[in-house]
Amino acid sequence: MKMEKLWEKYKTAGAFNMQALPESLIKQGVLIEYEKNSILVSRGERPDYIYFIEEGMVAGIREYTNGSTYSYFQLNSTNGSVGLLEILAGKDSYIATLSTITRVKALRIDAALVYQTIMEDKELLRQCINLLSDDLYKRSGNDGIMYYMSGLNRVRFFLVTYYEGHQNQKNGKGEILVEAEYQDIANGIGMSMRTVGRNLQKLKESGELKNIQKKIIISKRQYEKLQANIYS
Repeated sequence: MKMEKLWEKYKTAGAFNMQALPESLIKQGVLIEYEKNSILVSRGERPDYIYFIEEGMVAGIREYTNGSTYSYFQLNSTNGSVGLLEILAGKDSYIATLSTITRVKALRIDAALVYQTIMEDKELLRQCINLLSDDLYKRSGNDGIMYYMSGLNRVRFFLVTYYEGHQNQKNGKGEILVEAEYQDIANGIGMSMRTVGRNLQKLKESGELKNIQKKIIISKRQYEKLQANIYS
């Protein structure tokens, strides 16, 4: 049998989010509302609960001793399950701190109950496999792409990806402030912080970004220029 037929046979409908949950599981959850800029879970805490986003948006943040934070991924009602990765991986702590970007409604369900339900429901288990496999595939592709890139294009790739993932943070001029520290960029693309700094200066000189007091700002036009120059 061809793979295409098997993929079609075992294809799951939609993402693993609140809409995918069986009614019996939803009934055992508690719907909680969070104000904007509230902490949903904190890195290092035990994942006793899974949170499924019904409304609003949350962001994974990295915190620094000087009080600054860096947002590096976002979740909403379409992809919003907090704690699922941890329990499926058998880990006893949340990997990231999650903060609300907007007012949020989330269904909180006992993690052990969610885990047991997934393990006993083939359809839910398939959805989880597809979710994790798709994410791993995309990450592997990005890592493979960057392997062949020059240092300058790695920085471009990081900025393009950041811009695409933070559309809700545009200011009145349609610009996005990159809140990542130089060290975060360096860690993300496998370069030294000094090399990142030199390449950001080159991009500033070529008009592909604005850099004011180590704060990177990208307009739509600059994003398009960054994207075009990666593969030129």
